[in-house]
Amino acid sequence: MEHARVRHWAVIGVVMIAILGGVLLMAKSGTSAPAGTRELHLVVRDMTFFMAGEDTPNPTLRFRAGEQVRLVLRNEDTGMQHDFTVGSWRVASPPLDARQETVLEFRVPERRGTDTYSCRPHAQMMYGTIEVE
Repeated sequence: MEHARVRHWAVIGVVMIAILGGVLLMAKSGTSAPAGTRELHLVVRDMTFFMAGEDTPNPTLRFRAGEQVRLVLRNEDTGMQHDFTVGSWRVASPPLDARQETVLEFRVPERRGTDTYSCRPHAQMMYGTIEVE
């Protein structure tokens, strides 16, 4: 009888470890874009948008019509608040203070053509083109 009880608790322990491992794996995978979603990282510095790791100011963002996008925006501009907005798509991040980051998830409209993204507080100098193919 004692042997059966030990085996019972051993099975429960293995099941609990498997469940915990699955939960941790799901939590970790939640930090990146789901399958079929394109992820972009934009960084704001010196009153300008940049793709992470690149030096082209206010780059042209190219999307496919209907594409699902996960945009990660990070403000590295000390003492300035910035956001990311595509007004005609009703896509907007909250204003970010320095060293803050946010994630925007949206679907690109089905219509092809060009549009504009900007930082609302600094739209006269912080804007770029979006091309939808």
